[in-house]
Amino acid sequence: MADFYTNLPPKDKDRLQKSIDKLTTENYESEYQFNVGEYDSAVAFFVKRGFTRTSAESTAYVILTQAKIDNIKPQEILDQLSKAKPSLLSELITIILNANRYKSSRLGVRQTLTTKETVSRNIID
Repeated sequence: MADFYTNLPPKDKDRLQKSIDKLTTENYESEYQFNVGEYDSAVAFFVKRGFTRTSAESTAYVILTQAKIDNIKPQEILDQLSKAKPSLLSELITIILNANRYKSSRLGVRQTLTTKETVSRNIID
């Protein structure tokens, strides 16, 4: 949309423009403050399990944000995740990240299909 410069007073925004402004700015501008120890322990938790530093920080931020929204301690979430096997942890983190992403970009897990060495067939006479 082009910017128009005028000496006239600004018009009141209609409902559509207010909705557009809210969706494009307000919904994704929430800032959260975290305890440094909780943040560092969350990042270390994911780095220890093979995440790169950047992905560990992003995942820790999402976990801490959701914990603050739900008003629970982040350590409780990490304790539950520590009981998961690596494959289940990957799936759980994918679900958590998808819940906190734009709906137009989803993460997925590729499953490699295995083939049997022998082929079973029914032979009918």
